[in-house]
Formats: sequence, C-alpha cells, structure tokens
Amino acid sequence: MKIYYVTDIDLFDEKFIDECASFFPEWRKDKMLRYKNLKGRVQNGLAYLLLIKALQEEGVFYEMPEFFYNEHGKPFLKNYPDWYFSLSHCKTAVCCVLSKKEVGVDIEEIATYKENLANYVCNENELAMLCDSDKKADDFYELWTKKEAVFKLLGTGITKEIKNILDIPYINIETQKIHNLIISVSYI
Repeated sequence: MKIYYVTDIDLFDEKFIDECASFFPEWRKDKMLRYKNLKGRVQNGLAYLLLIKALQEEGVFYEMPEFFYNEHGKPFLKNYPDWYFSLSHCKTAVCCVLSKKEVGVDIEEIATYKENLANYVCNENELAMLCDSDKKADDFYELWTKKEAVFKLLGTGITKEIKNILDIPYINIETQKIHNLIISVSYI
C-alpha cells in the first residue's frame, strides 16, 4: 500500500484551481469551488489528483473517479467498486491511500503538545506514555493520526470511543514521519 502525498501546498495558486476546474467532473469542480479560501480549494483539488495518480499507478484508471457516501459521509468509489481509498489533509500537506481493502489515512503537522487535548483523546496508558516521553508532541500526533485513521477506516466519524479506538484487535496501523508530518494508515 503506497501513500501519495504533496507537501508545501502554499505553493499552489488560483491558476492551479483554474486548471483543475477545466477537467474535473462537474460534481468535483463544484465541491472544490465551494471552499471560500484558496487553501481549502487547493487541498480539495490536490486530494482528487492524488487519487487519480494512485489509480493510474495501479494500472486501473479508465475514467474520472466518482464518489458515493455512507451515512456518516465516508466516501467510496462508485465506478471502481473493487478499490477503497482515504484522503487527508493538514495545513501544509495532502495525502491519499488506495487499497484493495478498506483503508483509513490521516496526516498531521507536528505542532505544540497540548495537555488538555491529550487528556480528552487519550486513555490512561497513552497518557502515561506521553508523560514519560521526551518527544511529547511527536508521540501525541502519532497517537492522534492513528486514532483518526481508524475512524476513517471504520467510516463512523470521530465518536466518544476515541480514548480506546486503538484497542480493536483486527485493525492494523502503520505510521511514518516525513519531515514535520506524521501519516498513519489503518487497514484490516
């Protein structure tokens, strides 16, 4: 399973949006242009392009991907029924994973460690690990991306189960640190 990502998204401008709008399907163009700020439009456009690139590299691309959504808003590929994908973005990057199995991905830029946020999302064991950590911010964002990736895999959105979501035994999670970014991928 390959992670496709783009960093330094601030380098993209309105010209990029115009180019995307010229060939995106109408539904995706409309979704991209609904964002009021440039960054949101860029993130949306890049995510879709990464999905197209992933389909091309797998040798299965034959038409622009179309989405349908579950009751919680998780997207699925309408016209590629044997493939699953997940998209994520943060302030400086966008990523995509394509798989033959259900998948979830999350990307975050490592920021300042916030103890109150950790107390909200982490269980006692995770808080103890963070307490002993010399790299609290790195370790917290690794936990956060793992949890978010699992929620995306399950397609439920973030629920009150956030503290113990990593205890599901049949879910696998892989994490990478790339520069100041943490990317976690979950799969069954």
